[in-house]
Formats: sequence, C-alpha cells, structure tokens
Amino acid sequence: YANREPRFYASIAFSGSVWECKSASETSMQDKQVFYYRETTDGKSYNNDERFPVTGIGVKKYYHPDDAVSTGGYITTKFEPAIRYADILMWYVEAINELKGPHKMTLFDGEEIEIKRDVEALRSGIKPIRMRAGLPDFSPDIYGDPAAFRIAMKHERQIEFFAECKRYYDLRRWCDAEIEENMPVWGYNIYAGTSNRIDFYKREIVTTYPKVFISPSMYLWPIPQYELTRNKKLTQNPGW
Repeated sequence: YANREPRFYASIAFSGSVWECKSASETSMQDKQVFYYRETTDGKSYNNDERFPVTGIGVKKYYHPDDAVSTGGYITTKFEPAIRYADILMWYVEAINELKGPHKMTLFDGEEIEIKRDVEALRSGIKPIRMRAGLPDFSPDIYGDPAAFRIAMKHERQIEFFAECKRYYDLRRWCDAEIEENMPVWGYNIYAGTSNRIDFYKREIVTTYPKVFISPSMYLWPIPQYELTRNKKLTQNPGW
C-alpha cells in the first residue's frame, strides 16, 4: 500500500491501517493498527463474530481521528453534504467535454454567451479537485482528446466520490452498467491467517455478493402496478 495517492489513505481501511481513536481513554485503544487476517480480532471467524470485511478491505472515508467506541470515546459530529462543490465541477467538465461545437446560451439576465469544448474550461473544473488531493493536473494529451478525457473523468469520479452513493447512478447515466455491473467483485484471501499472511494479499473473486445486470431493462425501475392502475395514461417501462 506504499506510494498510493492521498485519497487512498483517506478513504480505504486496508489491512494494517492505523486508527488513531484519540478520544479513547485507554491508551491501549489509541493508534491501533488493524489487520484482517483470519482469526485476528477484526478478521474472519474471531470468537464466531462474522463482522469483518468480506473483501479484506474496509471504508475509512467518514472516520475522524478522534472517533472511538471504546471507554471514554465518542464519535464526532459529521455533516452530510447534499451536493459537494467537486460534484458541480465534475458535472460541468463532463458536459463541456461532450460538446460537438460552439453553442449559444441565454443567461438568466438575458446575456447571451457562447460555450464550446475548451481545454481551459475543462482544466478549471478538474485541476482544483486534483490539487485539493495533492495530485498533479491531467496531461495535455488527456485534455486534448475527448475520448481520453471521458475515460479519465469517469475514473476521477469513481475515486473522488468513493462511498458517496454516486457510482450507482453514474453507471446508469453513462449506460456503462451492463459492463461494470457484470464484472466480478475482487478482494483478498480472507481465509489466510497470520502464519501465512502473504497469501492474504492474493487477489480473489468475492462470490458472497455477486453483481448481476442481466438486461437493459435494469437501467429503469418498474412502475408499481398500483400506479399503473391509478393512471391509465402511464405505460410500464420497457422490459418490465
């Protein structure tokens, strides 16, 4: 896990990550390094407690260094943003990247402006997000190619909005769900213990939670029958 980008360490509870738990009164509960090897406290089958990450990876994104559930500990107050500014910037660059030519728009005050796919406009949205994370800007080659930028932008959204309930809707909006939602879930070998810990880090397909996207009809939810009965002008979504 060395030399990963900063958002990895801020978001992922990997095996061996440290939980500061500064509010815990017992010093033994502070700065704890947590491992997910089998039979360890936080691994599989410890005292028949099956509360462990089935992929060998957990989420650390909403954790604050003061948070602790042990004696004397408390969980800090956190706010749930309805919309993050990074999301607005990403919507903007996604729309700009898809423009095929210049377009005229009328603003709310009547002013007319022209918008087009412009590298500086794309950079104005992406660069602040990556700078905030301590990362370099995209290369000129990515900015110059709409297809390359689209791929990089999708990957950027996946990382920046990890565990923020964006991915589900992004895959459907892009019509990528038929590919991505049929890919296997990969994780680590959670059956490996401390005696063979090197085997823990061998990638394995997690069969506990298979992903299935079997039909294009799954891009839309079915309309409940009682709604169709109430409104005769409604028609069921395709495939349902």
